[in-house]
Amino acid sequence: MFAISDTGGGHRSAAAAIIAALEPKYSVQCTIVDFLRATGFPGLKQAPEIYDYCSINHLWLNNLFFRKTNSIKRINALTRMIYFQCRQQLEQELDNIEPDMVVAVHPLVIGLLRMLRQNSNATWPIITVVTDLVTLHASWATPGADLYLVPTQEAFHSLVKYGIPGSRIIHTGFPIHPKFTSNQVVQSQARTELNIELDRFTILMTGGGVGSGNMREWVSTLEQECSDKQILVITGNNKQLYNELMNSPNVSDRLHVYGFVNNMETMMSASDVIISKAGPGTIMEGITTKRPLIITEAVGIQETGNIDYTIKRRLGYYCPVPKAACKIINEIAMQVHDDDKLYTHEEIITNGSMRIADIIFDQLAGVQSIKKSS
Repeated sequence: MFAISDTGGGHRSAAAAIIAALEPKYSVQCTIVDFLRATGFPGLKQAPEIYDYCSINHLWLNNLFFRKTNSIKRINALTRMIYFQCRQQLEQELDNIEPDMVVAVHPLVIGLLRMLRQNSNATWPIITVVTDLVTLHASWATPGADLYLVPTQEAFHSLVKYGIPGSRIIHTGFPIHPKFTSNQVVQSQARTELNIELDRFTILMTGGGVGSGNMREWVSTLEQECSDKQILVITGNNKQLYNELMNSPNVSDRLHVYGFVNNMETMMSASDVIISKAGPGTIMEGITTKRPLIITEAVGIQETGNIDYTIKRRLGYYCPVPKAACKIINEIAMQVHDDDKLYTHEEIITNGSMRIADIIFDQLAGVQSIKKSS
């Protein structure tokens, strides 16, 4: 069982990426459960909607919650309170699935899983897959998981500082979907699939699963300052933004607007440069497809460290001002470069989902051997 919360698109995407690596290689049945919804607890069961609202309209609330709860002591206290209110619902969820292992792909579910296992005398292992690159909330270090799989060395050191033994932490890389690394399509093929111009310099802009950030201003500026370029805009689940851009009276034939997409690997392959908030999934996918990144902002404190991560490794640029970003894009478009040499970063692991799948299977094999011997 993969325990997540649909707060943003990243946790479900990470779980899906691991499952896509796990199922074809090993005979494993996988289930994804939004564990915060399953609590039925007021506030938590609406966590995805609250997160989307705060990320788009009131980011300060998101950051306030981060600061006020950024302590293992406070997280443990909140977890105990929620657990004793929701124990019956959560036990029923586990009884329905009867997992041999639970993979936590959200920080707020780790403590609940630990208490469930402890109070029901269950023996299934808990593996935590950390999806933040640098700035980790204390809840990621909730004690009780058997293993903590992290995307970067920075995340490794952060967990150690919080008190998780280094022997329980493995640097696996970020769980990027295998479709980004297997059978990558060439740019012309990707553009043909999307039915867009083959020879025009192409900008991809995304605001993550919730379509956050001031994307209206960005699109307007891109159309003005990069007037000879093709623009692909992914609005995610932000239906209001999608409708506004689609119904704009001044929309040009160079602008292509998409809602929530399941072919991000094709969108990125079709592009020459990627504009995005500092979401970990988009950053790591951009690295894998060897495209330069322009980071516009951190949506939430948890994304702040990703900006330094991008700059220090020369993965791209941090540019919160649309007009300045257009200048960078126009300069990139004028450069004659070899993408494979410029944007390949061998020190960054890009097959994280495969590594995680192997670890999960090894742990499951141990569980099965114990069951047989008993």
